[in-house]
Amino acid sequence: MKQYRIGDFARHLGVTSDFLKHYEAAGLLKVQHRESGYRYYTFDQSAKVISCMRLRNYGVTVKEMGAMHTDDPDKVFGLLDKKSEELEATVSRLQAVIGEHKRMRRWYEAHKGTMIDWEIREMEPRYFLPHTDEQDFRKDDRIFELLKDWGMWMPVTKSALKVEISGSGTENTIHWGFAVRESLLKRYQIPVNDVLERIEFGKCFVCHFCGLPDAFSMRLLSEGAHPAWSQMKQLGFRPCGTAILEVEMRFSDEADTHNDGFGRILIPIKKEPTVFF
Repeated sequence: MKQYRIGDFARHLGVTSDFLKHYEAAGLLKVQHRESGYRYYTFDQSAKVISCMRLRNYGVTVKEMGAMHTDDPDKVFGLLDKKSEELEATVSRLQAVIGEHKRMRRWYEAHKGTMIDWEIREMEPRYFLPHTDEQDFRKDDRIFELLKDWGMWMPVTKSALKVEISGSGTENTIHWGFAVRESLLKRYQIPVNDVLERIEFGKCFVCHFCGLPDAFSMRLLSEGAHPAWSQMKQLGFRPCGTAILEVEMRFSDEADTHNDGFGRILIPIKKEPTVFF
């Protein structure tokens, strides 16, 4: 039977030499090693390579493949059923990411060139996964149960700052975390547990920002001195409840000397009473 050197064999099958070496090391391919140091493959090994390629596309690991080449069909289809379900879940997540990107792009086109834009509207609740107290990471196993999955769902989930607005003249309390709209959390069945906080807004002052300096300044948000607060107060509104800053995109230079980007702040509001003299 004709034999092929590794480079030629790989080229005929549309794979790389490293691919063949990897599957050889796992015991899935038979290879002849010549004294010259070259690897040679017989033609019949091409069927094994093609089988490995097919299983790889399902997401079957090299460790799992060994049994699948010798196991009974029911077990093989059982494993492939599971892998197919995992692929469907991945496709759903990727479609959601693409959909959110298109929404972000439309939002950017509507707001670019305007450092601050605002509107008053009813906002749907957000679910918030707390991650920090100020700049200290929280130590809570319930957070770690969700953190990887919530990170995988970005930008559907968003890096966010929760601002607990003080009504007593003291500074606001700041927490970093992740936020997601309630409808998206339910639609995509993003994992939940009892560490999550459901934040209701009702009527909101929504401040959109593009390229705003210090847009993510924890100090300004804590002091209630953020430009969004100033704009809101000029319109005769006062904050109430809990605000959320959602990060769409963030920029910094190598020296990390600036802190701007794109996003929005959602601030629940009440109208200041009119005073007559």
